[in-house]
Amino acid sequence: QTDLSYIGVKFTEKKNVRKLQRGGAAMTHKFEIPAGAPDHVVKAQHSVHRDQMLLEMTPHMHLRGKSFTYKATYPDGTTETLLDVPNYDFNWQLGYKLKKPKLLRAGTVIHCTAVFDNSADNPANPNPNQSVHWGDQSWEEMMIGFFSTRDPYDHEIENALTGGSASERTGD
Repeated sequence: QTDLSYIGVKFTEKKNVRKLQRGGAAMTHKFEIPAGAPDHVVKAQHSVHRDQMLLEMTPHMHLRGKSFTYKATYPDGTTETLLDVPNYDFNWQLGYKLKKPKLLRAGTVIHCTAVFDNSADNPANPNPNQSVHWGDQSWEEMMIGFFSTRDPYDHEIENALTGGSASERTGD
């Protein structure tokens, strides 16, 4: 078999970098989806430790994935649904880019809820008679709520590239 894969990488000087994009995830490795379960819920969360602009969300499950939801609980206690994928399909794993980046203040918690269908009614299910755990193979399962963020303030790019703090350099 011949493989024609390739990758392109473009490097630049630090002075040309205007924004840094970061990746994060709400995930758990600790779950068991019982044999025959049509609506098994698995939850994970991620705490935001500093202000961030949310750019994109990408739910990831395997063949038993049924639905996936991202919700935010903000520091003031209010909640908001960030993304609801009611009909997850392993063959169509999509990244959902926000039209406008959303500010997530430090203290926000991103809650991800995945629902799995391990029943015989799921045509993609390789074996509804078997309990399923975390694993790399598509006949196993994953529960990951990937997301991408960037810093919300211009001085943050300088901090990230120099390793310093703007307030340390300016005395603010």
